[in-house]
Amino acid sequence: MEPINTAEKKPLKKTVIQEIKHYIISQNLKAGDQLPTERKFTEMFGVSRSVVREALSYLENTDVIRIRQGQGAFLNESNIENLLDNFFFLWQINSGNTRDILGLRVIFESSAIDEIVNHHKMDELSRLKEIVEESESATTQVEFKEADALFHKQLLQATNNDLFIQMTNMITSYFFQIQHHNITLEEYQLIINEHKNIVEALLAGNGEQAKILLINHIKQTKV
Repeated sequence: MEPINTAEKKPLKKTVIQEIKHYIISQNLKAGDQLPTERKFTEMFGVSRSVVREALSYLENTDVIRIRQGQGAFLNESNIENLLDNFFFLWQINSGNTRDILGLRVIFESSAIDEIVNHHKMDELSRLKEIVEESESATTQVEFKEADALFHKQLLQATNNDLFIQMTNMITSYFFQIQHHNITLEEYQLIINEHKNIVEALLAGNGEQAKILLINHIKQTKV
C-alpha cells in the first residue's frame, strides 16, 4: 500500500479513515477480525501515529471498530442504528416534521407486508397474532405505547432481512420516542382492532387489503 500524499487538500485524518476502510475491504476482514496496530498503519500510510490514532478513534465512535485496551482494534458487527440515531437527531433539531417519519413507516411497513405475503411467513404471522392478543391486557399509557410499537416492530422483523430490520426498527423506535400524544383507552382499543384486522388480512393472504388497512392505520396516528 502506497504512503499517503500529504500534499492532498483533503484533511489528513479523513484520508486515513478512508484508507483504513479500503484496507478492511481489500483484506476481506469480517466482524471480530483484528486490524493492524497503530504502528503498522503509520508505516503503511506514512503519517504520524497521532493521525492514525485520531482516525481509529473516529471509527470506534461510529461503531465500525471496537478498541480493546492492550489488545488492539477489532472490526464490529454491522449495525446502522447508531448512524441513523445521529441522523434523526440532526434532522429533528433542524425542524424535522414528524409526519415525514410516518411517511417512511408507510413505505417500509408496506414493503414488509409484500415480503410476508409473497414468502408465506406463517410462523412470523402466528407470532404477530400472539402479540395482538397479548396486547389486549395493557392498562397504562406506557403499556399502550409499548404494545403498539411491538406490533409494528414484529411486522418488520417478520421479513427476516437483517439490514432491513436494522433500518426500519430504528425509524419505528425513533417515532415512538418522540411521539407525545397520550393514548386514551378508547383510542388504544381502536388501535388493537386495527392491528387485528391487519393480521387477519395477512393470514388470509390478502396483501393489498392488509396494506390499505396499515396505511390508514398509520396515517391516523396522532403525534
